Amino acid sequence: MAKRRGKPPRIPQLGNHGMDDALHAYATDLSSAEPDGLAALRRATWTQTVKPQMLCDELQGRLLACMSHMMAPSRVLELGTFTGYATACWAEGLAADGVIDTVDVNDELHAIQDQHWDALNLAHRIRRHTGKAMDVLQSGVLFETDARPLDVVFVDADKEHQQAYVDWAIEHVRDGGWIVVDNVLWWGEVLRVQDGTSRDPYAVRIHELNAHMKGHPELDNVLLPLRDGLHVARRKPRA
Repeated sequence: MAKRRGKPPRIPQLGNHGMDDALHAYATDLSSAEPDGLAALRRATWTQTVKPQMLCDELQGRLLACMSHMMAPSRVLELGTFTGYATACWAEGLAADGVIDTVDVNDELHAIQDQHWDALNLAHRIRRHTGKAMDVLQSGVLFETDARPLDVVFVDADKEHQQAYVDWAIEHVRDGGWIVVDNVLWWGEVLRVQDGTSRDPYAVRIHELNAHMKGHPELDNVLLPLRDGLHVARRKPRA
């Protein structure tokens, strides 16, 4: 797998969920390039962090940016900030009054986030919350100074509580709003869970989450096999 796409899969699989490296490179090359500021953040992530493979690749980042432009959200909630790359991608299509609340337990990455958010002129659009995601969600802090409903919830935090995050999002995102979950293929291990040949605990939880989202009566969903998978769901209007 090409270095720029992150960590190679931990287990054997067929290509990249059906998209081989050459085809992925072709799609990346014929898509809009990531802005220079994001490219600088990518380089910093790969040279200054111990798990740079957690970063989304260029193609996924461009997809998030396109989704943001299509949705023109006023409020985005991101669970799992890492170095702030996806945060910046979501910020590209914000409405004029739009802001992003982003939550992460790791305060050691604040410096790299601040440096690059400032360079991208995004710092004033981002509200950072440091702590465990569920603690922040349950605290009510997200609505203390901004009562507007959420337009988008992007879930890229710990896998143990993903379903709880999605259920919370269903209750707090506006009608017609969006829930997007990253890493929903677990490098193909969900297929082995489905056919009964794997009991990997993370893959089991992710497979259960995917089934939960597909079967939820308040969601319209599509699971995209891009990189490690994105599960995209629209919150149906409430009765």
